[in-house]
Amino acid sequence: MFIMLTVASLCAVSLSACLLALVCRHRETMWIASDDAILCIVTPVMILVATFGFISLGWRLTHGGFAAVSVTGWVGSAIIVAISLGIWFLLAPRIRGSRRNPTAAALSPFDSKQVPT
Repeated sequence: MFIMLTVASLCAVSLSACLLALVCRHRETMWIASDDAILCIVTPVMILVATFGFISLGWRLTHGGFAAVSVTGWVGSAIIVAISLGIWFLLAPRIRGSRRNPTAAALSPFDSKQVPT
């Protein structure tokens, strides 16, 4: 059970960091991509969750190592990683291109439905 909390916290940090990078790259108009939101909300939360994950990983290594983890802990950890990857494959394409960039659309000489001939 303890290894599942470790894996969940580290997956949450890596997933949120990757999704935030996509948002900052492709959707810079969203509120979460602003400097204030990143500095005041996202960064402290990610630091706390990552700290918990790495401290619990260190505790597991010093108290029996990974060999002391039960099979159910490994199965639960694999399920958590699979859920994290599923969330990535679900959200990443939506962040990348479901909407057009409003600045690029405003500067475009063509309508979105017209194809130049």
